[in-house]
Amino acid sequence: MTSTRRAPRAGAAAAGIAITAAAMAATPAAAATWPNDSFDLCPTTCAVGGTLGGVAWGNRTATVQGTMTDIEGSGTTVYFEAYAGSVKIDSTTRSTPADKTEPFHFTIGDPDRVGGFDRLKIQVCQGGPSWCSRPVNADRDGVAEALSSL
Repeated sequence: MTSTRRAPRAGAAAAGIAITAAAMAATPAAAATWPNDSFDLCPTTCAVGGTLGGVAWGNRTATVQGTMTDIEGSGTTVYFEAYAGSVKIDSTTRSTPADKTEPFHFTIGDPDRVGGFDRLKIQVCQGGPSWCSRPVNADRDGVAEALSSL
């Protein structure tokens, strides 16, 4: 009798495992989410202009939104470079003419790249490459970062 009782239990356990495995396979995994990062960068001093904004991380791309300001009259350019490890995936710039404040809102990354990218390098320059902030890196990780060039 002992072996008779164990056989049904083992069969029920195996059936339970099979049902659980089937249910897990049928249920899509929840998409990973990462906290947003923010940035506030100035080329040499904030008295001449700069940029501030945020990065909303997605699975393969990120949405970047913010504003840039030029106060000194030489124009401001913000550089954005997306990296997967050390490999550059995508890049773009946003510029504003002299004595203006301009908004920006765009998506960066490669939606077809499995795994997307994990680092966004941001740098702001005014009047050419000789007047730039130090570059900062927003990382797709579990930490919300407030990045600053100061």
